[in-house]
Amino acid sequence: MPSPNSFNTQQEFVLLFTGHLLDSADRPEQRFPHQLITEAHSLISTALDEILKIQPITVAVSSLGAGGDMIFAAEILARKIPLIIFLPFEKEKFIAASVSYLKGMPDEDPEVWRKEFDRILSSAKEIKFVQAGTMSQSQAYVHCNNDMLDFSLLRGGSSRKVVAVALIKPGEDKIEGGTAHFVEDIKAKGIPVQILWPGKELGTLEDIEHIKIFIPVFETLDKEATKYQTRWKKRLKLSLVLLGTIAFFDAFVTVPDHFLMGNGQIVRMVSLVFSAMGAFITIQLQLSDKTSLSQWTRSRAKAEQIRSEIWYYLFNYWTENNRSGPYSEGEFEMYVRNISPTGWSGPVFKLGKLISLKEKVQPLSVADRINYYLKYRLDDQLYYFQNKQKHFNRRLKKYKFATLLFLCISITWGALKMAAEFYQGLSFFMDMSPLGMMISFIALVSSYSEANNSKEMEYKYQQMNEGMVQLKKRSTMITEHQQFDEWVKDCETFLRTQNNEWSLKREEK
Repeated sequence: MPSPNSFNTQQEFVLLFTGHLLDSADRPEQRFPHQLITEAHSLISTALDEILKIQPITVAVSSLGAGGDMIFAAEILARKIPLIIFLPFEKEKFIAASVSYLKGMPDEDPEVWRKEFDRILSSAKEIKFVQAGTMSQSQAYVHCNNDMLDFSLLRGGSSRKVVAVALIKPGEDKIEGGTAHFVEDIKAKGIPVQILWPGKELGTLEDIEHIKIFIPVFETLDKEATKYQTRWKKRLKLSLVLLGTIAFFDAFVTVPDHFLMGNGQIVRMVSLVFSAMGAFITIQLQLSDKTSLSQWTRSRAKAEQIRSEIWYYLFNYWTENNRSGPYSEGEFEMYVRNISPTGWSGPVFKLGKLISLKEKVQPLSVADRINYYLKYRLDDQLYYFQNKQKHFNRRLKKYKFATLLFLCISITWGALKMAAEFYQGLSFFMDMSPLGMMISFIALVSSYSEANNSKEMEYKYQQMNEGMVQLKKRSTMITEHQQFDEWVKDCETFLRTQNNEWSLKREEK
């Protein structure tokens, strides 16, 4: 066997495969019945084509059981890719156990499977037999899986040069030597695994509208963002009410007794208590408000990242989160888990529904992909940006009105206090606490500041809106898959940038 160094210098790219056997005729519960062969063939063929778009395969590694293995091997040979076959024990024993067994097919001829086995074996670049010795059959399969994994890592030089494809039923029990157990071993080595499975849960392309159904953590982040946003808004409003209350009660602190019918001392004490309590509570609310704002924007940003990332997954795009080949379920799971809320212990997604949606998207034509992406991504975002622009435009008008109102109150209050210095009839305003005027002035500054913030956000969403409109126009000029891929990546890059900037900007304010 060549040394590891010799493989490293060749910079080989290895594709490792594992998959279920076809159900035997006497299997009590169906898993991979022969009726799914055609669909499984199509899935594997499509997966190989997607991988080859990104990275040429130097060598493919697989066993050769009747089922996923043989379908995969036939597709590999059809593409003239070198194939390395691993068998857990001697040929005849393997054929009896994993090839020529009865599968419950109509007019079944076991020799057909044996002939296909021999054809593939004769065309393989190399055949490796596991030294099973006195091992049981299940132990031999475990040993075979381990040898395939070690060989793939050796040929690739590292896990970054290996990608795996698995034809596996989601939720399958992890039995030693089985496909589900082998997939876990592959993931443990840091190798991305693309999961394929025919005949999964029923679903439609419209399922993308209900992302929370198959990505539960998205719903959690979305609810968390809404909760903190609501808390932030309520506390902001309560702070303003308390500020007004302080101004009202503080105004009575220095009012002469004759204005209060002899109860001046009591009123002043109550007013001082209310003012002090209000000031304390307002400070506390403002401190917690900052935390709520931070948590709101952080959770919202994470939810939007998932919303963007799922399109990379559905269209099999390379991102910074997957290394080579299509975006595998393992890599998508790792990405989503990394941005999940602290303490999250539930599933990050429902694998069957996710794979089902992806496999419904993959066969779409360029025109259908454009319409699908426009309907469920761009149009939705464009509608959101337009509504946000209108929302901040309305807020801007309200804050402008508030600014003028508090400006008038501050000027009027100050003018009356000055006039009271000269006119006895206005002495009441001399006796009133100056804090009310100061608070109205603070409210003036705050309103002006929020008006500027609203104007900035309105302009920001206007930019987003205009950018999306321009990107949407490009869809009319797309005729090829490559053009579509570039367009989607440009759209997602724009959306990611805008959403991240918005979140960070709101967190700073």
